Amino acid sequence: MQCYVPEVNAQAEFLEICNDFTEPREIVREAISNGFDAGAKNVTISAHVDRTTGVDELVLRFHDDGHGMDEPSLKAFFSLAKTTRMQTDERGFKMSGAIGEKGHGTKIYFNSRKITVNTVKDGTMIEAVMENPRAKLRRGEMPVVEFFSRSVDAPNSTTIIVNGYNDNSLGGFGHEALKDYILWFTKFGSCEILVGKTTFQDVVLKLLGLGWTSNDPEQISFGHRFPEEKSDLTSLRKSDKISPLDYFVARWVFPDVPVDDKPGSKIDIVFSLEGDQAKRISNPMLHEKWRSWREGEYNVEDRYGLWLCKDFIPVARKNNWVAERSEWTKYHAFVNSQDLRLTANRSNIDNTPSRDLAAIQKTVERVFKERIRLDRKFQSYQDELEKQQMYKNAEAEEKDFLRRKKEASSKKAATYKGLTLLEPRQEGGVFSIVMQLLAVEPGLFGFSVVDYDTAFGYDLLVTTDTALELNRAALRFVEMKFQLQRDFNHSFRKLSAVICWDTKLANEDAVEDMTGAKRKMKITSPKVDKSLRYQKYMLVSDTESHNIEVFVLKEFLSEHLSCEFRPRSQ
Repeated sequence: MQCYVPEVNAQAEFLEICNDFTEPREIVREAISNGFDAGAKNVTISAHVDRTTGVDELVLRFHDDGHGMDEPSLKAFFSLAKTTRMQTDERGFKMSGAIGEKGHGTKIYFNSRKITVNTVKDGTMIEAVMENPRAKLRRGEMPVVEFFSRSVDAPNSTTIIVNGYNDNSLGGFGHEALKDYILWFTKFGSCEILVGKTTFQDVVLKLLGLGWTSNDPEQISFGHRFPEEKSDLTSLRKSDKISPLDYFVARWVFPDVPVDDKPGSKIDIVFSLEGDQAKRISNPMLHEKWRSWREGEYNVEDRYGLWLCKDFIPVARKNNWVAERSEWTKYHAFVNSQDLRLTANRSNIDNTPSRDLAAIQKTVERVFKERIRLDRKFQSYQDELEKQQMYKNAEAEEKDFLRRKKEASSKKAATYKGLTLLEPRQEGGVFSIVMQLLAVEPGLFGFSVVDYDTAFGYDLLVTTDTALELNRAALRFVEMKFQLQRDFNHSFRKLSAVICWDTKLANEDAVEDMTGAKRKMKITSPKVDKSLRYQKYMLVSDTESHNIEVFVLKEFLSEHLSCEFRPRSQ
């Protein structure tokens, strides 16, 4: 018997892992997580551009006053799946509260030209350097860490400097954009204080992103930013009589909620219902309409909703759990579960067993339905929203009436055999003209209408066999268009004619139907064919025997019926 132990291509695996991090700022998330796992009270993050190498090199610096790293910890930092923080009990349950579990996160540092680590732990300083990790991994080589240690009289700490990160792409590392990322997608932006977890409430972060004009970094306090609660509509109406809900804020907090169908598991829920203007007060990165975009800005729908978190770090949005329509844009909500299993780059929850995720969803839906939607604050919001919508609908109807009245007075019209025909603005207007004309000229287009349906499919079902009984007659379709274009959203197969108001198609232009079949437009002028009373448009096929006539009403009515459209004043 022969045995074989599967091997790993280390260089390829390291390169794959460091490239798995698709959001470059995830390096900041990993640095902050490592600082928290090290028990740091102060974390400093800076980004600057260094031109001494002949290029604009992006340099990131991370410092924390945590317990530092000894030699085994340093080696684990540079190694793959060698974390020293993942400790489990005899039943396989995680014992420590550390964020790091897999030993993959720090591999994002390898996407750089150089990594420098200076760490102090219990009187021993270790200085380590890794040169050209990205380039060497791309060449199929393993980068080497050179380090030495010495005794020092200094407090515990760790400083990491990353040169030439992410091919020196600066996007996202502007100060305001980086601050926003930290407060949304890292441990430092956790909402855990609201559910009574205060272990890290005194941790301070100092940030100096690109473009920060002061020499001193900005000091940021721990925790996610929520607007102040304001749910008294009487008070809000005093500030804004028209749209008090724009400033409405109500919040519900449910710590340690038992998970349905999963005894022993719990989740934490923070649910905030917020008007858009209230959001903007606490979130300066929301884009204002009519203003030019700044780096890192986004719309409400791009960021808000219901976020699933692990370690109180948002990972995936599940808006459909609490909303069927776009009402989730008013929600600013987080659900934390330590049962979520994340991918190596912590970018999604796809590794979570489906039954566990279903249990969490069931619990969230129950809490939302029974404890949030039925709450007095939520009900008052809904009642006011319905009033606003009724008011806006009535206001919109009045504006539409005035608009239609103005447009009607300037609209062109024509008369024919006692009919008043109005120049159409859309397909429905074409249908109206055709049906009016057929009432006084049944044979005008060479077919008889058997049935019509403007809601679905072709507009008219017609026949040219008027002498035959209906069940024996040959039936075809006729389609209406305001303007006939090159793309036709029906099939040519059973089409007899197209009636449009206008077309910009020229002779020999190709028109393609929904099945991919193509026909050429053939235009024949009465000047060419003296038997014609009006300019003839036909969609001709190279393979099909039947041609499709196109009636361009704008010309057809003028040339064939001497029916001219003029302003009503004339």
